[in-house]
Amino acid sequence: MIEELQDFLLTRLGRVKDMLERAAAGPLLVRFMLFLLTLVAALVAFPPDVILRPAAVVFTAVLAALPAVFPRTRLVGLAILLCAFGWLLGSYFYDQVVTIPRVIALATALYLVHSLAALAAALPYDAIVSPGVILAWLLRATAIVSASAIVSVLILAVVKLVIGPVFLAASLVGLLAAAGLAWIVTRKST
Repeated sequence: MIEELQDFLLTRLGRVKDMLERAAAGPLLVRFMLFLLTLVAALVAFPPDVILRPAAVVFTAVLAALPAVFPRTRLVGLAILLCAFGWLLGSYFYDQVVTIPRVIALATALYLVHSLAALAAALPYDAIVSPGVILAWLLRATAIVSASAIVSVLILAVVKLVIGPVFLAASLVGLLAAAGLAWIVTRKST
């Protein structure tokens, strides 16, 4: 039993060594950007009172590393979910003010984490990737995020002017707008 465990660990270490020797710059760059964006999302989501504690710094670094190291797994979703939990923690228990720029920053970072994780999952670690591919991927994701942010801010402004601060109506209009944008995007791509 112990010998089998040793063989398993030695095999895994050999695979990691092989991966590090053969890793190409493109996939490593994508994973590094994924790490940075997850870190940004966590820093925006969690309240400063929590994130500046020594244990939280380690937690944040591990949280940011999860999608970068394991982009094909459910750990990407876990990292996104923990950032959303940090947002709720700050909003409800630490009385952080919910501002539009902060919401847009968090939504942008989380969308880019999700998008880059999909790219990292599709790229083998030893793939030769043109910088144009990564740039085109980021430009398309940034265009989607920018359009969503503009539409969301406009809808919030219209709802506030017309109805007042009725959050249910704003949520329903936002949901309809998101569904409409999704329909437009999927219709053009097929």
